[in-house]
Amino acid sequence: MSEDRAFSELLRKRSLRATKQRLDVLKVVNTHGKAIPYSLLRESLQDFDRVTLYRTINTLLDSGIIHKALVDSGETYYALCNISCSSHAHHHEHVHFKCESCQEVTCVETGFPSIEIPGYQIEAIKVEATGKCQNCAVL
Repeated sequence: MSEDRAFSELLRKRSLRATKQRLDVLKVVNTHGKAIPYSLLRESLQDFDRVTLYRTINTLLDSGIIHKALVDSGETYYALCNISCSSHAHHHEHVHFKCESCQEVTCVETGFPSIEIPGYQIEAIKVEATGKCQNCAVL
């Protein structure tokens, strides 16, 4: 299945139209392979005005298709959600790791157990870690 078709189907499952803007944002995020900083997303989509990009990102966030992986030093990083996310809740049982050397942000599956707090309804858990990624630790 082509990338366009897969993203179009995902958008339709979330009751969203597969507009050019939404498809373009998803393709750029997917092609980056890791969490992408807003500044690079903006640079990659120069034909979008800022309001259109902002609204498109918020629609994809609200529908559980992308998530904010990290907000650090005024920069927001976005990544694709996994299949268990929805417009009601994001389910990310992984660590958002930022490399202090190359500045890349990666969603790292760790298999940590779910957390329950009696009397509270948890909608999201965010775990952030910093250090050196596998590539930079070798150098």
